[in-house]
This record gives sequence, C-alpha cells and structure tokens, in this order.
Amino acid sequence: MQAVKALYKHGNIELLEPLVDVEEAELFIVVLDKSKKSSDVVKSFVAREESSEHEFKAIGLASYFETDEDNDVNWEEVFDVKAG
Repeated sequence: MQAVKALYKHGNIELLEPLVDVEEAELFIVVLDKSKKSSDVVKSFVAREESSEHEFKAIGLASYFETDEDNDVNWEEVFDVKAG
C-alpha cells in the first residue's frame, strides 16, 4: 500500500507523486475540501456502477457516443474477450 498526494480540480485528479512499481491498483480517496476546510470523517462510501460510456465522458470523449461509429461492431470479438 502507498499513500500519495494529489490535487483535484475541475474533474481532474493530478498525482503529485508517482506510484512506485504499480501497474494496476484500486484507489481509496480521502477528500479534504479546500473551500470548506472540512475535517469531517467520511461515514460511508458511495458505490457507482461504471461503464465505458461513463469513463469516456469522464475523460472528455463523450462525443464518441453521439455517433453511429461503433453500433455494428462486436467489441468482444474485436478484442477476443467476453464481457463479465
């Protein structure tokens, strides 16, 4: 386990330190709200179901889903994987 400092601004997270020898990880994020100077302890985590559409929107590629470009593509076949 590693702890790294990061900044969140306008929907983007910038790591201020590198993750050492990590190729894939699950992250637990503690948010210290700069504007409210909040020191409240989180009482629960909110689970969100993620989808590729949500992820594309998060990285600013929502326009990809506004086209018919991939409607007739079997992506599982293209990448030789089965959806879980």
